[in-house]
Amino acid sequence: MIRKWTVLMVLLMIALAAAACAPAAVPTATPAAPKPPAATPTTAAPAPAAATPTAAPAKPTQAAPTPAPAPVTLKFGTTGSLSFGGVYIALEKGFFKEQGINLEVVNFRTVGELVAPLGTGQVDFVGMPLSSPLLAAADRGIDLKLVADGSQQRLNWDPSYIVLRKDLADSGQVKTPKDLKGMKIAIPSQGGFGQMLIDKMLEEGGLKRDDVEILVVPHADQVPAFQNKAIAASWTLEPFIVRGVQGGFTIRWIPDYKYFGDRVEGAFIVFSPQLAKNRDVAQRWMIAYLKGVRVYLDAFGDKKVGRDEAVNTLAKYTTANDPKLFDFMRLTYIDPNGQPDKKSTDAIYKYFVDSGEYKGTKTMNDIMDLSFADYAVQKLGKQ
Repeated sequence: MIRKWTVLMVLLMIALAAAACAPAAVPTATPAAPKPPAATPTTAAPAPAAATPTAAPAKPTQAAPTPAPAPVTLKFGTTGSLSFGGVYIALEKGFFKEQGINLEVVNFRTVGELVAPLGTGQVDFVGMPLSSPLLAAADRGIDLKLVADGSQQRLNWDPSYIVLRKDLADSGQVKTPKDLKGMKIAIPSQGGFGQMLIDKMLEEGGLKRDDVEILVVPHADQVPAFQNKAIAASWTLEPFIVRGVQGGFTIRWIPDYKYFGDRVEGAFIVFSPQLAKNRDVAQRWMIAYLKGVRVYLDAFGDKKVGRDEAVNTLAKYTTANDPKLFDFMRLTYIDPNGQPDKKSTDAIYKYFVDSGEYKGTKTMNDIMDLSFADYAVQKLGKQ
């Protein structure tokens, strides 16, 4: 009996030990319902932020204005010729003032009187034709420069002619240049543009200088000379042409351009050595001048813009001091870009060399400088 309980006790202890050693069962838990998400608190719409004042757009930084050039005074030597209307209009319109230039007009009686003052600095620039005295001055070492067109003669722009005494024309005594043999012919100065044209006229008539009598008579004295029948023909400029025609003493006979095709370079703007070397002033001068030339062309060309004002200006500064004359005169053409007519310029130079009027060595390349005109055209635009 005791043994039986002993065995039972042993078996019971083994069973309890086995149970104790077995891994504990993991209960299957029902997952808890997920908690509802925390309510997002309703936030009142934020009050609009106070408007930030819009800053005014920054003004662009402006460069300091270019200081005006120091004023300079230049003197223009002239005979009061209508050929240089561009200069007078630029003066009256204030174009030179815009460029810091005070311009003074110095009048001379004849073109021949202009060369010496140009070389000595008595004047800073002149308007004049190419001539043997001008070439000779350059040959003597005066570093003058032909810098721009001053006057061109062409059809309907022909203010200079060889004129003939009216009674000789009316009577038929003079019909062609050959009929002038033995007569008196006037030129305004020796070795100049007028002498060249008279020589060409004589050549056309088969004559030489010795076949006529050449007299030096300034333009202003030519009309009285015709009136007194002291001369038979002359090379003459406006306004003296129209005065002779209106007075009944002369007729327009041969235009300048006849001997050069359809146009001829009548005159240049010529700078003194001092002005040519002062490039800043010279360039500013040229800008003002070409502005004046373009106003001149607008007034007297097809546009007729500002004609009355231009007439009054030229009447003020030139020998054509009566505005009524402009209804009858023919005016000169001036290139709006300052460019001379090269073909006729070369022919004129060749005449002075071939005729022996000029015996020096200077060429047109030596005495011409169009860089000032080119500079002005860059600034103003080409026309």
